[in-house]
Amino acid sequence: MNNSQFLRNVLLVAVGFAAGCLFVTLWGHSRVLAQGGNGAPPTMADVQHLKDIAPPMSHPMVDVAFNATNLYFAAQKKNWLLANYYLGETRNRMKWETVLNPGPKGTDGNPVDMKSTFDGIDKGSLTQLKTAIAAKDSKAFNDSYKNLLEDCYSCHKATNRPYLRPQIPTAAAQTIINTDPDATWPQ
Repeated sequence: MNNSQFLRNVLLVAVGFAAGCLFVTLWGHSRVLAQGGNGAPPTMADVQHLKDIAPPMSHPMVDVAFNATNLYFAAQKKNWLLANYYLGETRNRMKWETVLNPGPKGTDGNPVDMKSTFDGIDKGSLTQLKTAIAAKDSKAFNDSYKNLLEDCYSCHKATNRPYLRPQIPTAAAQTIINTDPDATWPQ
């Protein structure tokens, strides 16, 4: 048997094994779901456990900052595909924040409607950024990015957090992703 036949046979066995494992796992899960788990309703201890392990409400905003920073540097390198990706990630995390914290207290002590706030930003500066990225327009991107930061700060002020003052990023949030659109490595 030559090397290519041997490798093909090993690959077929490995794929068969993986498919079998997946089938057994899915079959087992479907039986548990069909039986309704253990049948016991959630207890207050279960609910408290979920509260204890849930990330803080500020967690999505840390992700927003991370992705918005990477968005900025991708656009500065004119890597429009990567910029578009980070714009989507920024938007998704902002939306997640509105689900986790739909009504934080405002400066007057009353809840701020985060869904309406997000909708305004989504239809405003986020849409402007999307348009600038699609047009590969650096000037429009930079102007729209500044508008986004102003929108973010307006939200921070409305939710009684004026000390969270965004700025144009000065350093990349992560350096493991190459923002150069002409990068050739790794292949």
